[in-house]
Amino acid sequence: MKPQHFIILLLVVSGYFVFLVYKPFVQTIAIAVLLMLATLGISRRIGKSVKKRWKVSALMTLLLGVMFFAPLVYLINAAAILVVNIDANEIHAHLRKIELFLQSISLPQKWLEQFQIDPEAIHATISDIFSEQHINAYLKSAGAFLGTMAAHSAVFFKDMILILIFYFFVYFYGEPVGHFIKRILPLDTAQTQLLFNELSNLMGVVFFSILVTAIFEGALFALIALFFGLDALLLGILYGFASLVPIIGGALLWVPVSLYLWSTQGSGAAIVVILYSIIVISIVADTFLKPLIIKEIDYKLLKETKAMNEILIFFSILAGLSTFGFWGMIIGPAITTLFIAILKLYDQLHIALKEKT
Repeated sequence: MKPQHFIILLLVVSGYFVFLVYKPFVQTIAIAVLLMLATLGISRRIGKSVKKRWKVSALMTLLLGVMFFAPLVYLINAAAILVVNIDANEIHAHLRKIELFLQSISLPQKWLEQFQIDPEAIHATISDIFSEQHINAYLKSAGAFLGTMAAHSAVFFKDMILILIFYFFVYFYGEPVGHFIKRILPLDTAQTQLLFNELSNLMGVVFFSILVTAIFEGALFALIALFFGLDALLLGILYGFASLVPIIGGALLWVPVSLYLWSTQGSGAAIVVILYSIIVISIVADTFLKPLIIKEIDYKLLKETKAMNEILIFFSILAGLSTFGFWGMIIGPAITTLFIAILKLYDQLHIALKEKT
């Protein structure tokens, strides 16, 4: 056996066992690497003033922790306090109010006749849905759900700590490791740089899109929450994360908040929240203002705006969320971008081979 073949065999075998050892951390390390690629523009700016690599790594880790993970920690803590202080009697009172409102609704007689609807049957169904037995079952299910969420939150918190640790070391050792990878890859410098640029630019666009969406729309919803005397910081953070969910987005929050306001402060407050969320946040802010802000941030920090089509980014985030959960919004676009970059590289090599022949 030739020495180089023996070394390759050893590399494959040892690589397999290394994978087994680090298998529980593969996704966490991958997210840390992708976050590093997404924030390279900021680190380069910091590197102009701070020369030591460990200081740049520490500053970037602190910055990521503050702007991305600190709100999550606050959210988990606030949710735990909220669960502890839940008043079952208050929940019963709100549900009774909703029941009375539904019972008071009278459908037009033409509808009742056309669809052969019995008003008494509707009232009986509503009464059954809001019966004491069903309400207790709802509360029991909600308690089990909150318990599951608490368990997931603990795992999520652990993952966040690991991501920050790996993020620091990825930055600290990223440059020498990057040069080593470039040397061992069977590609020339231009081809390797193409893969790196495509992935880095797209991850920057996705990362700052997520960040701007969460902060901008969360702040807007916090204003209306503050106006009605609600916990603005908590609801702002919740709306920020809800806005990242494709299609339904902020409706995950403004629907229950408007129902709560309708029950506690009347229909006027609920209508104001609904109109504000749809017109100001969903239409004006999300459709018109957010793209301009993202474009400006991309220009200032990345200096390059070459990235996937916005529709493709949207579907890659949606697919990532469906497959990998919360972190899929980062992993999905990264995998899609890498695949497209490899296709571009293959196309270049194919054209070069055709020209030679």
